[in-house]
Amino acid sequence: MAKARAPTSPAGRVLPVMAVVLWLMLRSAEAATYIVGDATGWSNVANAATFYSNWASGQTFQVDDILVFNFISGQHDVAVVSESSFTSCTTSSPISLHTTPPVNYTLNATGAVYFICTHDSHCSQGQKLSVAVGTASGPTTSPSPAGTTTPSPPPPPPPPSNSGTRFMFASCRVMFISMAICLLMMW
Repeated sequence: MAKARAPTSPAGRVLPVMAVVLWLMLRSAEAATYIVGDATGWSNVANAATFYSNWASGQTFQVDDILVFNFISGQHDVAVVSESSFTSCTTSSPISLHTTPPVNYTLNATGAVYFICTHDSHCSQGQKLSVAVGTASGPTTSPSPAGTTTPSPPPPPPPPSNSGTRFMFASCRVMFISMAICLLMMW
């Protein structure tokens, strides 16, 4: 006669769940969301020539991070452009153009990404943003106004990474989900 199998205890079910949670915690990293220009947003500010480059130099961007451009509809837009269009503020052939705020742009590859505003002379007044996604590969060159090539200054050293914060938020989320699963399994 076959022996009946005893039901698994809640403690016996928790161990595999906790193993999965631990594995997820070690592998998870949440994408960060950045509000471009923080409270200022995406606008033609008085010190725009340095404002957006200073803002970007204080961030560490990774693939899957999201840039949120907040601006007034009809007064600004967000154009993703090539490096040469960024440098010369050429607005005629953007890679993509976004006109309805807010614009949520997901960084989907490593390297530099360039953004400008195509309204009036906003770009030439400094409403443009360059972000380095992932690791920097060193100085690049860009055309100067006279058409000669000059080296761009090296990027400033990156600030401390916010990957610990990303891991903490991801870990908390996974922990709460696992606790909910455990409670459901115990019922």
